[in-house]
Amino acid sequence: MKFLRRLSLSQTLPSLCAIASLMFLMSPPLVAAESPQRQWAGNWLVVGEGDEQLVWQLHADGTGFAYGFGDGGRLSHGFAINWKLQGDRVRVRTGASVRCTGGVVAVAFTGWSPVTLNFAIVDGRHWLQDGGGLLSFQRRLSRWQTPRAGSECPNLASS
Repeated sequence: MKFLRRLSLSQTLPSLCAIASLMFLMSPPLVAAESPQRQWAGNWLVVGEGDEQLVWQLHADGTGFAYGFGDGGRLSHGFAINWKLQGDRVRVRTGASVRCTGGVVAVAFTGWSPVTLNFAIVDGRHWLQDGGGLLSFQRRLSRWQTPRAGSECPNLASS
């Protein structure tokens, strides 16, 4: 206890600076650990088996949407998703459903699916679903806008 009472600011300041510097130097690896998920973030035109056209809207925070498009490029369905990159694997859960009813976007949230979809990242453009098909991330869509409930159903051909 006597030692603690005798410490002055001039004695402790260099130690505090050293600790702060060490914490600053250790922070880039923490940021770097997050960067692979950030690299996938964005709006993607995705093609699945059977040439289904999809748009996957992936946010770096692990939220997003997956939309399916029918003949002519009109929105047919979609889901809110939570996604998490874990090494070379991606885990996806679906939530709210999105439908195109009478040319208007309809959204319904009934809770998150108890089923988790697991994908293996094959390379920088392909995800292979466990027991399922291959998703091919074709290109980023810079002008994609999130469809809102009550708005006109988007047409992929015009994006």
